[in-house]
Amino acid sequence: MPRDACAVVLAGGQSRRFGGDKALAEFRGEPLVKHVLRGLRAAGFAQIALAAKEPHRFRDVAPDVELVADGRVVQTPLAGLAAGLRASRHDLVFACAADMPFAADAALIDALTAAMAGHDAAVPEAGGSLQPLCAVWRRQPCLRIADELLATPRPPGPRAILGQIKSARLDWADIRPFLDADTPKALKDLDLK
Repeated sequence: MPRDACAVVLAGGQSRRFGGDKALAEFRGEPLVKHVLRGLRAAGFAQIALAAKEPHRFRDVAPDVELVADGRVVQTPLAGLAAGLRASRHDLVFACAADMPFAADAALIDALTAAMAGHDAAVPEAGGSLQPLCAVWRRQPCLRIADELLATPRPPGPRAILGQIKSARLDWADIRPFLDADTPKALKDLDLK
């Protein structure tokens, strides 16, 4: 039975530290984002979307995924999150970054979903820091605040939503779901995980 939620992959960054589009960089023989999407499919999401500045660039690697333009000039994952929340046909939205190949951890997603009771977001905390790029968001309240934040002169990241809603923090011992590839070396190191 499908998970009654939308999963959104955030792929709108410039990948400055990486030196090229990290979402399309090769990881274990295929583009990194394909690993993320495969995990989300296995997790059983009823809807999967990918938000990017130029979503058409992902047609070949994500032919069965809803491609959504984040529609903002500003470079912040908040733009992709807002686009994904807007595109969602479901109340709950699991959002993760395109460079996090292990983010679709079913146990983590189940725990985050359970933590949503009475909350507008559930964000894991691992390795001493919050992980808002691998979290569950309630569509309406989070979209409203994201749009307000994006209308400011210097829009922040998704973490800024948390101060304006009722959010749950979930301690998560395993850091593997939050490993990402910000640099080519980090991508190479992921291959060892």
